[in-house]
Amino acid sequence: MQKNACAALATALLLGSFSIPSLASGTEQLASFLKGTHSASGSFSQVTADRKGKTGQAMSGVFKFQRPGKFVWNYEKPYEQGIYCNGRTISVWDPDLRQVTVKAIASSMPSSPAAILFGNNDFRRDFTVKDAGTKDGLEWIDAVPKLHDTSFTDIRIGFRDGLPAAMTLKDSFGQTITLHMSDMKKNPSISSSAFEFRPPKGAEILRQ
Repeated sequence: MQKNACAALATALLLGSFSIPSLASGTEQLASFLKGTHSASGSFSQVTADRKGKTGQAMSGVFKFQRPGKFVWNYEKPYEQGIYCNGRTISVWDPDLRQVTVKAIASSMPSSPAAILFGNNDFRRDFTVKDAGTKDGLEWIDAVPKLHDTSFTDIRIGFRDGLPAAMTLKDSFGQTITLHMSDMKKNPSISSSAFEFRPPKGAEILRQ
């Protein structure tokens, strides 16, 4: 169950870094990041808390993305799971089950948090965005989806020196997902084939 929840959340999360004045507001840093970062790679850690604040097992992995709309989000600990988006479909690979689930982007990413970080850069079309002040050394923004049928009710992104360093997402069930990003590289050269998942021989393929 936790794997499925993490797969749904992971499409929200890809980002990179660049250098802009440290005093810039969160919305200014977000706009500059979207405009100036065409690809990125890095590491992440993730913790999910229920509505009572009880946290689940910590998770970690690596990611990469390339605009527009291509990414890989791989969980490495405590178990392995891979999520690949080639700009047309999202493939979720579970090596334990030897099963891949393939979804069309149209049904997987409508006005999602992913649109802020690696979508078409027109984040104000899909989200109401505002500065949320400074906390823990980060400049934060709030992003509320304009559509009511999305997975998340509230998204917060924290920036430090132009780098998206943290992200929290709240869903309609009261869960809060907290992510921290590190070791990010801006605009590395990434082959388009890196975003294509080719299931191994004998794997089960489920299409949605």
